[in-house]
Amino acid sequence: MMAELQPAVSFRGLQRARTTLEDFVCSYFPLHGLSVHQDLFLYLDVLVYVEGVVYSMDEENERATQAGKASLSGPLQGEQLLISILSQQQLLSDRISAELQQGREYWALERQLCAIMGHPGGNSKLRLDDIQRASWAKSFDYRVLNLLLYQLTHKAVDEGLMDFLRLDEHLVDIGDDLVDYEDDIMANSFNIFRGYVHLYGRDAELRLVEHITSCEEAHQKLLQQLPSSTQEKWQRRKKEASSVPGSEKWSFPQPILDEHAYRQASAGADDDALQDFKRLRQTSPE
Repeated sequence: MMAELQPAVSFRGLQRARTTLEDFVCSYFPLHGLSVHQDLFLYLDVLVYVEGVVYSMDEENERATQAGKASLSGPLQGEQLLISILSQQQLLSDRISAELQQGREYWALERQLCAIMGHPGGNSKLRLDDIQRASWAKSFDYRVLNLLLYQLTHKAVDEGLMDFLRLDEHLVDIGDDLVDYEDDIMANSFNIFRGYVHLYGRDAELRLVEHITSCEEAHQKLLQQLPSSTQEKWQRRKKEASSVPGSEKWSFPQPILDEHAYRQASAGADDDALQDFKRLRQTSPE
């Protein structure tokens, strides 16, 4: 069967891809000089297919992490088919191949790190370098989509913009991880703050703030190096995406030092017990 006729996207994958694609189109199309309303359908098939396959693979990887598996017996389903489709469409550049490799590395790191964090007593095996590498690789799909737009519009890659967006994506991922922290513990998913808590305990927030501050300083410098028109487009989108009051500020959840106890309290479906656990966590001595 020809590659373009083979199924590789789950409905759940498409559902999860929808939010990412909406953000990508609204954020990145203007940076390419494209109109969301006029140009979207020119590239919709490629963008939806690629992101849908990526999320379908992510679903498979998450099932592995939930089961505590540190490795897989073979590649994630859809990976080879995605590569074949991009190659047939003459869209598989070396840069896109490199970002897809980043995706493989992210999923492998997620399995390894979550297998450690999901079991008590495994923290000695954690390394900050692995946690950082996983976090930096996490938004590989945005970079794949962005590079695809350069391919589809036959434009040269803007390296300065790519460097800025890579850092911007990393900061956004950190913010998302802070919001999703407790859910990621329950799902045994990778989360940079979760990793920092396992490494540094109650000092996790301070350590992560140091990293965020360093990234924000570099982020501002890279932004200032972009053309003024590009800066304005990015600032406009940032304002739109931060319309909720306080959403532009960093908000850290209380660190969960005993994930096993937290899961037990949560799994009991007893809201009062869970709230008692949270209150105890908040009032525990430093």
